[in-house]
Amino acid sequence: MYQENYEDEEFAGNIDVVADSYVNSNGHDEGDYEDDEHLQQQAQAGAQAIPEQVRKFLGHLYRNLLSSNVSDLAYNYENQFGRLSEKYYAKASWPEPQFVAALVGDDGLFLTLYRELYYRHMYSQLHPTLEARFRSFENYCDLFNYILNSDGPLELELPNQWLWDIVDEFIYQFQSFCTHRSRLNKRSAEEIELLKANPQVWNTYSVLNVLYSLIQKSSITQQLVAAQDGADAAALAAGEFGARPLYKMLGYFSIVGLVRVHCMLGDYTLALQTLENVDLNNSRGLFTRVTACHVTVYYY
Repeated sequence: MYQENYEDEEFAGNIDVVADSYVNSNGHDEGDYEDDEHLQQQAQAGAQAIPEQVRKFLGHLYRNLLSSNVSDLAYNYENQFGRLSEKYYAKASWPEPQFVAALVGDDGLFLTLYRELYYRHMYSQLHPTLEARFRSFENYCDLFNYILNSDGPLELELPNQWLWDIVDEFIYQFQSFCTHRSRLNKRSAEEIELLKANPQVWNTYSVLNVLYSLIQKSSITQQLVAAQDGADAAALAAGEFGARPLYKMLGYFSIVGLVRVHCMLGDYTLALQTLENVDLNNSRGLFTRVTACHVTVYYY
């Protein structure tokens, strides 16, 4: 395992996010190319300003992601990320994604996963702005569209803990946004207009659509039913996508996440029905592989 070398319902398609109201989407004018060059210089300077330990961590995380080294990714994610957050970013956000892009050759997949960590840390330690909430939703859309709309199973592999946290945080941010949006007396006129202009952002249907799509893509329901007849039957039921750990575990964690969402929406009967194929008496069930998932199953 890598050791530190430094100190302490069917998916309907792409989830469209209307960003025009908060992102300048104009085409290039004469001065834009100079601006682009200036932004590149800023990104390079920002990358150099990242603490050396953090840059080394990001480099290891990137290489382990490319090589599908799940055990080292787990160490990076479950140990190093938290320690570096406490050391450097207890009261600040992690480096801007555009600065990190300069360190990883602007790798799109890595930056999408990094943004997921970036916004999650922001939610846990800081007070995300409305724009940050929009950006985070947009990033989740990019991630789930990439996973769900590929022609074949992705080669991507992530630790179970990270996969669980992606689903769990997605639902948490949805719940947080609903609370934030409901407090209109604390929102500015500009924020209210922005919310009105973008009703699809953190929309209940979009969240349910993602969870049901992950379940369907993974054939996890069929796998759980077939598992009652033995491991061989479950493997046959998995199909091309469900045979891959990425899809299987995301689908399974989405079942648990769906239970939570149905409870939030007050549909307790549907929440219980969602779990009908999960054997809660199985001490080696998939939900026991991640402690937080195990707790969530019994809590709801």
